[in-house]
Amino acid sequence: MNVSLALLGFVGGVITGLSPCVLPVLPVILLSGGAQGARLDGDGPGRRPYLVVAGLVTSFTVFTLTGTLALAALPVPPTVIRWAGLAALLLLGIGLIVPRVERWLEAPFSWIPQRQVGSEHGGFVLGLVLGAVYVPCAGPVLAAIAVAGATGQIGAGTVVLAVGFALGTGVSLLAFALAGRAVAERVRAFRRRQRAIRVASGVAVVGLALALTFNAAAAVQRAIPDYTTALSHEVEKLGTVGPAKGSTAPAPLQECVDDSLYTEPDGVHDCGPAPAFQQVTQWLNTPGGQPATLGGKVTVVDFWTFDCINCKHVIPHLHDWYERHHAQGLQLISVHTPEYSFEHDIPGVEKAAAKLGVTYPIAVDNDYANWSAWGVEAWPTVFVIDRSGTVRYIATGEGNYDETEQVIESLLQEAM
Repeated sequence: MNVSLALLGFVGGVITGLSPCVLPVLPVILLSGGAQGARLDGDGPGRRPYLVVAGLVTSFTVFTLTGTLALAALPVPPTVIRWAGLAALLLLGIGLIVPRVERWLEAPFSWIPQRQVGSEHGGFVLGLVLGAVYVPCAGPVLAAIAVAGATGQIGAGTVVLAVGFALGTGVSLLAFALAGRAVAERVRAFRRRQRAIRVASGVAVVGLALALTFNAAAAVQRAIPDYTTALSHEVEKLGTVGPAKGSTAPAPLQECVDDSLYTEPDGVHDCGPAPAFQQVTQWLNTPGGQPATLGGKVTVVDFWTFDCINCKHVIPHLHDWYERHHAQGLQLISVHTPEYSFEHDIPGVEKAAAKLGVTYPIAVDNDYANWSAWGVEAWPTVFVIDRSGTVRYIATGEGNYDETEQVIESLLQEAM
């Protein structure tokens, strides 16, 4: 079982490392991880690409598995890791551009022999910082790891899955880094301009920090559909991510969720009654913060989280459906279940929702009670519920927009 989980995690990580979600970090990987580590004129083994990627996958894995629980035990805001990572990333970038700043940053490590405080040591530190702010696409494999970590359900299977995912992502990112190094070693202009490469690396790092701070990176990611979705689904059909699921959903509903993950949705079904919303941390976008209710209207329930690229691709379609069908009685309700520790921050949810135009009710599900009650396995998952409160259709991930709207229209016709 652990071997199959490791393989599933590894392949899922490889695919994620090739997805549009890596675009914001790609210039840093190519320049600071690759080109800056070029082996020139008898230099040593050039380990910088390996160290940058090793640092990234190490810190990303640790934060994904334990970040939420660790922060919950400390009197600090849930966004502290992300903001600390962004600040450190900005300083590291400035240090690459301005040598005096780099010397200042290295001063605390002056007790270490100088040969260990060079560019290779800095490469691992850069990777550690990147891992704290790197947010890849949230397929079922990563969802299983993140939810297990956030709810304390970290068993041997979850660790195996996480390590496999980290190694797979590392392989893809290392390929980009080595490609950048190979170009720098073979193109004469790069060989003569090592200082310029260093400055360009610093500019890329600073640019990434600013892009993540002001959500510019998300705009780029939203503009490019996830071309790896179909491949991810095919791989995930080969295994299950059950050890981290912790589902309390009724059997008929869970079966429908599983079917939506591993097969294409094919029309209206009867998946049983929709669970009542429970243990909601806070309701947003409702009068007086009162709970939204199911029943009496055809309802679309969207499980999402605000830094999930796939979720952001779905939201415009939710808006379109609401505009076209609100007059016939369609209502939207979203459930915000966080993937990472900083997504537990309710003001952050409010800010992101306003930017994305999510004006319909939001159930903040910081304790994952509704994620478990509905049997959700990945971000985003869309449920379509008829007027009687029965779940009739489920779509997991991006795509199937026309089919989903056809189901909405048929249920609205039934309600007339």
